[in-house]
Amino acid sequence: MYRTATWGNGIMISIVVPAYNCSGFIARCVDSLRVQSYSDLQIILVDDGSSDDTPSVCDALAAADSRITVLHKPNGGVSSARNAGISAAEGEYITFVDADDYVNPDHLENLYSLMQKHACDVAICSYSVENESSCKPARLGACSCNEVCYDHDSAVCELLAGGAVGGYVWNKLYRRELLEGVEFDGGIKILEDLLFNYNVFKRVKSAVFSDCSSYHYIQRGQSAMHRGFDEEHRQMVQTARFICRDLSDESRELIDAGKGLLATTILWVVDVMAEYGPYDAALVKEYRAEFKPLKKTYMRLRRVPFSYRASAVFFSMGYPVFKLSVKTVRKLKGQQR
Repeated sequence: MYRTATWGNGIMISIVVPAYNCSGFIARCVDSLRVQSYSDLQIILVDDGSSDDTPSVCDALAAADSRITVLHKPNGGVSSARNAGISAAEGEYITFVDADDYVNPDHLENLYSLMQKHACDVAICSYSVENESSCKPARLGACSCNEVCYDHDSAVCELLAGGAVGGYVWNKLYRRELLEGVEFDGGIKILEDLLFNYNVFKRVKSAVFSDCSSYHYIQRGQSAMHRGFDEEHRQMVQTARFICRDLSDESRELIDAGKGLLATTILWVVDVMAEYGPYDAALVKEYRAEFKPLKKTYMRLRRVPFSYRASAVFFSMGYPVFKLSVKTVRKLKGQQR
């Protein structure tokens, strides 16, 4: 039995849900969208060439709710699926939900209300991180949440800092016009969300963030941080380099934010190399040389957490010291990443 949606004003929100081999859990995701208190929805399920029962599950879900549209396409990756969904979107606002995640019943109403209340271009919410085996039911009812508004420069800085705002697309509601002409880059597998958001946020005049965790992100399988260093990690640094260069003629705050992103990305990928290998001496030398002129700016950025400041110091002392620090921290925290 689905709860009847009670709130809507004729202004449509389009929700893009990329779906690939997710027949076992996409119904939970879609069910959480169907019961949204904001009822004027277009739910776009993009079957990205699935080889399991996902196509038929999506079709069955669409048959049960006229607000659901299904797109079947050859497999091209999550970026191409999201691009297809954006092209099919008819709403004045667009958001994204991953097929293995779910949201609270008031998720979209809260984001829309935030945007209207503060007359912003993007509304952002916090999120909870849950393991696949320990998901909790969505929290019902209203919650008391803190709200923070950002102008253009501070919104971009928060985005690149990777804090509460995050580089993700699934915790944000966008005005449709912001996304016109902007696409996900199908050539990269990590930071594709951040690059997309960076191109969108260049158009943003203001944004609002609420620390209400209405989106439930499910950790499933092996993340990029749990496997060996590979070409996708090299691409991460290249993406950060692009953004850093693109900001070179902007305000000092934005220039420093770009440098901070590049420094953090270098530390992140070298951390992966130190923990999982394989070691590439030439690449480490390249990254250390690139990191050296960034360090001074990086250490004074207020958005950089202490753990990354410590990593910056160790990395500056050399790769062997950095690797030892990584191993020591893992051991002290008892983490198996």
